[in-house]
Amino acid sequence: MNPNEITPSTPTDNEEESNLITCKNCEAQFVGKYCSHCGQSVKEMERPLRFMIVDFMGTIVSFDTRLIKTLVAVLFKPAHLTIDFLEGRRARYMPPFRFYVFISFVMFLLISKVSSNSIVGNKITGDISVDEIKESASAIVDSLGHSQDSLSVAIRQEINKELADANLDTIGVSKEGEVFPGQEEIIKGMKDFNIDVGNDALECKLKRNVKKIVDYPELYVNKALQYASWAFFLFMPVFAFFLYISFFRSKPLFIGHLIFALNIHSFLFTITTLVIIINLILPDKGIHPEGYLFWFVPIYQVAGARALYKRTWVKSFFKMLLVWIMYSFVWIVGAILIAALAFIDL
Repeated sequence: MNPNEITPSTPTDNEEESNLITCKNCEAQFVGKYCSHCGQSVKEMERPLRFMIVDFMGTIVSFDTRLIKTLVAVLFKPAHLTIDFLEGRRARYMPPFRFYVFISFVMFLLISKVSSNSIVGNKITGDISVDEIKESASAIVDSLGHSQDSLSVAIRQEINKELADANLDTIGVSKEGEVFPGQEEIIKGMKDFNIDVGNDALECKLKRNVKKIVDYPELYVNKALQYASWAFFLFMPVFAFFLYISFFRSKPLFIGHLIFALNIHSFLFTITTLVIIINLILPDKGIHPEGYLFWFVPIYQVAGARALYKRTWVKSFFKMLLVWIMYSFVWIVGAILIAALAFIDL
């Protein structure tokens, strides 16, 4: 062997041990930038502010890129997000559940805003004639005056209390300051209600809630939207179960159906969000062609089922039709429960 020949050196055990990093989170030893046990980065937090700003901007850009890719996949590639996620191509997208939470939050926030503005606008701009006020008031008085259920009795009690504390001369005054004809008879009918109600806590709560809905309907709408958002979250596994029993032979594992259910609802919420944004930007347009976007929802589901489950168009349509029918029954019951819970929880 030539003594002048240089042989490549190989790392010794001592050198390898010197390169090991101890994770500060789980105390496992590893080599590289991320802990192989818990995944925590080796980045130091106590660094100059400029480095923190660069890292933050990099995170924002990465989030925006994944959000755009996820949005494109959800809108224009039925079931493509589900297929990629199941096949391991996940880093390029936001996780399906995280995107669902994000888009549902945006949608319900916009719906709440639009509904509140609509209710307030109707209160302010409602132009009701004196005759309409008289007819409406007379109808309400007649209906409540002859009903003997506990709710109507509770309302009569509240009306009598309000009339006892209020200045009756100001009731029923129109915009011009004139009292509409028949006001005295209506007020007399209210004062002559026969009140016979106990101090039951449930009846008191019911009458308070009725008054809240009459005075502040936006509170009831917002409460119902809150329960609806929870219901969508709770019903997601139910929809996935209907997919599971309809396409069991194609996807025997439940996780694939659950991700596809998230994909379908994310598409529905995205379309709804787009329609609301268009109406907010162009509130006074005469026609509303954006409503036709909802026709793409069933088409999207059938196309997605065909791509994911490898079925024909006809089989995919009829199996998804069965899923829609079963899911509709669930939502009929859910809507009744939402309305009742929102009323009780006011």
